Amino acid sequence: MALRLAGVTAHTPLERISDALLVIEEGVLSYVGPRGACPSAPADEVLDLGGALACPGFVDLQVNGLGADALLASDAAGVRRIARELARRGTTAFLPTLTTASRDELIDAARAVGEAWALQQEEACAEARILGVHLEGPYLEPEMRGAHPREHVRPPSKEEVEAIAQAAGGWGVGGAPGLAMVTLSPGVAGAADFASWLAEKGVVPAMGHTRASAACVEAFLEAGGAFAVHAFNRYGQPETPAHRSASPMDYVQNDARLSAGLIADGVHVAHQSLASFVRARGWERTVLTSDLVADGGLRPRAAEDKTSGETPGDAVMREGVLTGSRLALSGMLPRLRHWCGLDAACALAAATRNPARVLGLESARGRLAPGLPADLCILDSGSLEPIAVMINGKWASGAPPIADE
Repeated sequence: MALRLAGVTAHTPLERISDALLVIEEGVLSYVGPRGACPSAPADEVLDLGGALACPGFVDLQVNGLGADALLASDAAGVRRIARELARRGTTAFLPTLTTASRDELIDAARAVGEAWALQQEEACAEARILGVHLEGPYLEPEMRGAHPREHVRPPSKEEVEAIAQAAGGWGVGGAPGLAMVTLSPGVAGAADFASWLAEKGVVPAMGHTRASAACVEAFLEAGGAFAVHAFNRYGQPETPAHRSASPMDYVQNDARLSAGLIADGVHVAHQSLASFVRARGWERTVLTSDLVADGGLRPRAAEDKTSGETPGDAVMREGVLTGSRLALSGMLPRLRHWCGLDAACALAAATRNPARVLGLESARGRLAPGLPADLCILDSGSLEPIAVMINGKWASGAPPIADE
């Protein structure tokens, strides 16, 4: 028996289909198109969505933790708690992100992600799917490290990355789950060679935490650099004796070789800067990323730590340093659309199609199309706020509160 979702406007995301029908069979989309063009079968279950909007599930390239769980210290059960909560918030696929830590901590955390991935494969569960590991650091310019602990910042090591990839299950999004992305500073010694080596392994080289010279950034991009994490945050001006040379942010905002992540919580970047960035960068290469962190930041808060120094609101501050966001992509999407003056299709693409494309998964994720997994969000058509979420044909937190036909 198929499930037919009717009474909906579908965004695939770039194609808008009014009075659409989505047919789901065994967890897979078998039809996405106009309602009148697909005859019904008597045994099908029909759910009328009452004029809501349907779109692909959100894809997040940067999740460091959520709630009480920090990925640096999580076991497989903790990773899955994060995945379940992400699903309830509309994110159907993500990169668990490991930040600067000791070698042993990174290997243990990568192994926990791999174990969580294996359990997801065994069980038919409505959790956000793990696409791979994102390693942000520890190969950073020390003065641009931000919330990353100085004692663990170090030069790039291929041997160390090989050990982390092995713990995660392999290389790239084809692994189990595999090391999918590595963020490093273009200004560290050997960054371009390291980026080229990563690209050959099927790993996306990403840049961030940098005030590197134009020559260093150019070499990094020529070597395969394809993504820039959290635009505006921890990007500085290179030191020059007598003039203003191109800064890393000039490349982030303008270079066609890069897609760029934006954290649209209103704290990491002022909404005026968000709007000017998207106008310059273009929505096609803008990627909405959450940079979600646990309540205590990148690491679990010690039991005796009674003064967290956190700021209230939508971002986490630890000891005066901005650490990450409290909002998932579903909380940022309406803000991105409003602040940047985007239509629904372009805003939705920034949270679905565009991040999938960074990982080379545009044919398999971030779209509504026959033959793809039924990973989708049902949103309020006006506010774009989530009503219900489906992963592999299963509702993440129960069916939407809309009556059957």
